[in-house]
Amino acid sequence: KLTDDDIGSVLTCLNAVTKVKNLKVTGCTNISGRGLEPLRGSMVLEQIDLSLVKQHTNPNIRSAISEEAVLLILHSIICKQGNRLRQV
Repeated sequence: KLTDDDIGSVLTCLNAVTKVKNLKVTGCTNISGRGLEPLRGSMVLEQIDLSLVKQHTNPNIRSAISEEAVLLILHSIICKQGNRLRQV
């Protein structure tokens, strides 16, 4: 299972803030969202999928997602004039 440290490390290595347009971490129920920090202020991110389950599956799953952590990162993106984020 992926952890926030795993996701954060990959995003950092990719220089995600300037390169990643789409990010799907569907089904990653054990992440809090702090691993998304390398995306803070991104002007290129167009889509991010934090769905807990895939379409047409049982949604009765516990999540470790921290609304506060994720919302702070999304806010840093949305507040930038000219951002490309279109789908969350």
